[in-house]
Amino acid sequence: MLKYLLYILYVLIGVSLGVWLMPTLFQLLPFDLPLVLDNVLVHGLAGLLLFLLLFLWTVPKVESLIRRSEALILNRSLAEIVSATLGMIVGLLIAVLISLLINAIDIPLIGDIIPFILAVVLGYLGFQIGLKKFSEVLDFLPGNFSKSQEEEKRIPRKFLDTSAIIDGRIVDVAKTGFIEGELVIPQFVLDELQLIADATDPIKRDKGQRGLDMLNALQEQSDNVTIMPVDYDKLDVDHQLIEVAKAEQGAIITTDYNLNKVCQLHQIPVLNVNQLSDAIKVVVIQGDTFDLLISKTGKEENQGVGYLEDGTMVVVEEGRSLINKTVKVEVVSVLQTNSGRIVFARKVRRK
Repeated sequence: MLKYLLYILYVLIGVSLGVWLMPTLFQLLPFDLPLVLDNVLVHGLAGLLLFLLLFLWTVPKVESLIRRSEALILNRSLAEIVSATLGMIVGLLIAVLISLLINAIDIPLIGDIIPFILAVVLGYLGFQIGLKKFSEVLDFLPGNFSKSQEEEKRIPRKFLDTSAIIDGRIVDVAKTGFIEGELVIPQFVLDELQLIADATDPIKRDKGQRGLDMLNALQEQSDNVTIMPVDYDKLDVDHQLIEVAKAEQGAIITTDYNLNKVCQLHQIPVLNVNQLSDAIKVVVIQGDTFDLLISKTGKEENQGVGYLEDGTMVVVEEGRSLINKTVKVEVVSVLQTNSGRIVFARKVRRK
């Protein structure tokens, strides 16, 4: 529908320019045109053909620009849109006042060009200030309205990366209610999941299907999960996720180490599920006792190995004979390595 409206707009612009400019251009020709060709219909048709010949190729680009602008505007609250519109009106009024002063001086050429430039620049600046400084504008308003809007503004939207969805732990985290605000899945993330799920490689296909299952579970778990429509030219998920998070002043949820580092360079808040997992690991110290299922033999002689709920390896002295048994063990020492922690323990002797 939008494309057809643009075609109609281009036709109207071409005809209008033809009626306005073609008589002057025809007068510049070194010969006189027949009277049958020197009329409004011919002028309009000539302007239309010339305009379409020069600018018809811009229709897809203009359509893409309008759709991106529409998506950005629809993701803003009505109060933000009103604030941005008022800011643009103030900018245009300032441009008009300055233009009146310039016209009073009556400088040739400048008096015609400068007002147009001022209108564009100040109108744009007013719109951006009204949109980006919305929370500061609310500080001038009395009562609880300003407070409630400001508090709502402090909770950024969280944009989910493909890796965090496939990982699946975000579903369990969402169940706990620790994540505040809206969880957003941009359209390009959903498209990448679909692309992975349709891959010929069985491992990639399983990952993609798991990601789609986790996304369905997340939507069933919370009402604050939304799919954000975003137009894009190529599927460069990490770059586009950073651009969207910047534009929306939101945070990114991921398990991707490299994306985490890039976000830090762009000063974008990152919620890394792996860091959260490390932060809530069970902490054991020397002398602690707990029940442990010994599941396999260790590397050294007569060792048994079990695992805590968070995956931490526990090496039990003289545990080879206790495989597939749950015993009470006591922590002897804890070793921190590059790959994680290893707990050394021994079986608690009954008194």
